Order: sequence, then C-alpha cells, then structure tokens
Amino acid sequence: MSRPNINAQRQRCKACGRYDKFDFHVPDDIWEAVVPQHLRTRVVCLFCFDEYARQRGIDYAPYLRELCFAGDRASFSFEVVSAVTVEPWMR
Repeated sequence: MSRPNINAQRQRCKACGRYDKFDFHVPDDIWEAVVPQHLRTRVVCLFCFDEYARQRGIDYAPYLRELCFAGDRASFSFEVVSAVTVEPWMR
C-alpha cells in the first residue's frame, strides 16, 4: 500500500519555496510592516517572516498569537504565553 503524498497538499512559501510547516498569526499591521508588498497576499513561511522582520528591525514576538506545526506524523498547536525579544548581540 502506498502512502499518500502529504507534501502535495502543503503550501510552499512564495519567498523561499520550502514547504510551509508552521502556521502562525500576527496582526495585519505587523504583517504589512514586515512582509514585502509583492508577497503580502501570498504564503510566507515563519522562517522568511522572521528574516524579513530582522532586516526591518521589527520586533513581532509580542504580537504572535497562534503557532501550529504540521509535520508528516503529527501536528502540534502551541500557546504563546510569553514572547522574548532576542537582542542583536545575542545572535
């Protein structure tokens, strides 16, 4: 018996092309400030979103409301209880 191709159903990030495994939510004004205009109505993965925010100097951590991971074997929904900003010298 063949296993269904789960990746065929997954969305790809329109910035990097990777399969989007994290679903996250930030307010619209944060999304618009972080994501380049040509990608604002497209899928942008959390990794690319984080890089765009770093490039623009935007701290989105306090605004992250939902975070879910969808793997091949399991899915997890995380509750954001605290958000910590990483200082540039810590990277």
